[in-house]
Amino acid sequence: TFFLAFQCLNYDKWYNASVPYRTTYQWPCEPYVVGSSSTMPRFDERFVFYGNDKAQHLLALFFRQFEFVVLPDHFFFHSPHIKADWADHKAIVDRLPKILELTEKFKFESGTEAGVNWHNGIPFAPGTYRIKNGKKVVWNGKQWIDPVEGKAANPLD
Repeated sequence: TFFLAFQCLNYDKWYNASVPYRTTYQWPCEPYVVGSSSTMPRFDERFVFYGNDKAQHLLALFFRQFEFVVLPDHFFFHSPHIKADWADHKAIVDRLPKILELTEKFKFESGTEAGVNWHNGIPFAPGTYRIKNGKKVVWNGKQWIDPVEGKAANPLD
C-alpha cells in the first residue's frame, strides 16, 4: 500500500471516531470516495492503467472546493484479483515519465478550469486573467468569461 495515498484519512483518528470528521486534502491523497454523480467532476480518461488515476480525481475535487469528510465505522476493501498485463513492474517503470508529465499537465488544466492556483489550490481573485493565443479570458469568481463577448469561455483554448 502506498501510505501517502491514504495519510489524509488520519487512521489514528478514524479508529477512535464516533462521528464524521473533516480532513485536509494532501497530494497524492486517493482514498475511495462517495459523492453525487451530478456534482462530481468527470474522471480524466487519459489516466488509464497504473499511475495517479485516483489521485487526479481527488485533486480535481479539491480544486473545486469539495470538502473531504471521513466516515467512522465505514470502510472499503480491495478484493485480490489477477494482475493485469499493464500492472507489470517493468511496464509501470517504462510508463512513469509519461505518467508524471500527464500528471503535471492535468494539475495545470484542472486547477485553471476550476479557478484555482494549481500549486496550492488557493482560489483566484475575481479579475484574474489568462491570455492564450492572443485571447484574454477573465475569472469572475465563478467562471472564466470572455470580456469581449461577455460569455463563458474555456481558459485552455
